[in-house]
Amino acid sequence: MTETDEQLQAEVQELREHNAQLERDVSHLLKHDHMTGLLNRAAFLSRVGKHLESTNPVEHPSVMIEIAIGGLPRISGNLGRHASDYVISSLAARLNQQDDVPGLIAARLDYQNFALFVPNVSDALKALSIAKRTLETLKTPVDWIDRKIPLDATAGVAMSNATDNDALTLLQNASLALRQASDRSGPSYSFFNPALADATKRRQDIIGAIEEAADNRYLSLFYQPVYSMTTGELTSFESLLRMSHPTLGFVSPADFIPIAEESGLISKLGGWSLAEACRTAVTWPDNITVAVNVSPEQFYNGTLLTDVHHALEISNFPAYRLEIEITESTMLRDSEIVLSQLNALREMGCAIVLDDFGTGYSSLNYLWKFAFSKVKIDRSFIQALDSTTIVKGVLRSIIDLCRNLGLKVTAEGVETEAQAASMKAFGCDYVQGYLCSKPVSQNDLAALILRNFSDKLAKSSSAQSPAQSPAQPGTAEIRKIQALPLKAVTSGR
Repeated sequence: MTETDEQLQAEVQELREHNAQLERDVSHLLKHDHMTGLLNRAAFLSRVGKHLESTNPVEHPSVMIEIAIGGLPRISGNLGRHASDYVISSLAARLNQQDDVPGLIAARLDYQNFALFVPNVSDALKALSIAKRTLETLKTPVDWIDRKIPLDATAGVAMSNATDNDALTLLQNASLALRQASDRSGPSYSFFNPALADATKRRQDIIGAIEEAADNRYLSLFYQPVYSMTTGELTSFESLLRMSHPTLGFVSPADFIPIAEESGLISKLGGWSLAEACRTAVTWPDNITVAVNVSPEQFYNGTLLTDVHHALEISNFPAYRLEIEITESTMLRDSEIVLSQLNALREMGCAIVLDDFGTGYSSLNYLWKFAFSKVKIDRSFIQALDSTTIVKGVLRSIIDLCRNLGLKVTAEGVETEAQAASMKAFGCDYVQGYLCSKPVSQNDLAALILRNFSDKLAKSSSAQSPAQSPAQPGTAEIRKIQALPLKAVTSGR
């Protein structure tokens, strides 16, 4: 072999080694996070998956821990992105240097989330011990130039078992536990249990049902009547949203309303409710109004005014017969934005009702900030009438205050004649609750309105011809309200 050949072979070999190194470098880049050097999500799941495939999860259980670092956006905003990047790199180094945890595999999942996989963890107590110790390590402040940067961290813990023994499922379980730890007060860690997975699946099912509810008629409105405490006459209905799904069955508003708000779907439900309530109420006598509850999110996402205008227009429903009910929580965030829309609704002619009055710490503040048409006293006060006397003085004060401000007052959640008698004695204007009627479906509205008309007619005829036999009664509940004495209870002070 000539010298030239030897030189050529050497160059070829050098080129092969160079290409091999390039391949290793590219492979490393594809599998690792460029900032921390930890495995990225895909490579982490692949390595964990290979381990799980080769072990018995019952005899040799493993633990997955997902960790969220709190405060990184604040650090970046106050000290610059380079500071938050330094913090991330420092925390990654801490995770990777836990020499007392044999077999540990660490990864960076995204901007502020890390994951740890630890094989051969004997039981849940040891798993929680590893998680707690890791959190303590991560929460130690990071030295940055002339200061120490405080940190916060939260962890979700999941263990492999006979059914949950693949990498993706294990990480998803840890993520669910992490979400639970983040959403509650108390320990900064949470352990996965199957109920979390069931709740998450149901949440996703409800979101899917909400997305298609209006189109498939899974939604309906029920209507609870409101009566005058002085005349006993029907004055309005509060519309209440209900959902009944072919597979989920009846879904409580307490379940699907918060999910709709969190998922950004509340405007769809709210727009449908407004349109349906106006469409139904336009067939009622002109003196009966309809109230529609409005979520705070409908104010913040900017669709409320359009939805109200559309609902009134398509049904040719007069705005003065539409009551918009809001809770105090609506005004706790961006109150100026809310107030501007409330003013616009009032200019349209709609009535604005403050619902659940008395449950918030600053209700009085809002009474003078905005001229509400009506105030509804929260049912918790009404229920307390049966167990404590001091609440009577509170209720009398609330009603006196509202009267001085020119506001009508509704007592909601009235279930007993004693409660109704107390509220009438205090000068409350309207009553709503199971004593009068449960919420009824649209199919039952005509009969209820007709009975009310019959009561009015009977009362009028009786007043004009006292010698005649009394007319047949309508609803017993309305007669009870009419018959209640104005001074049925004592002060209670």
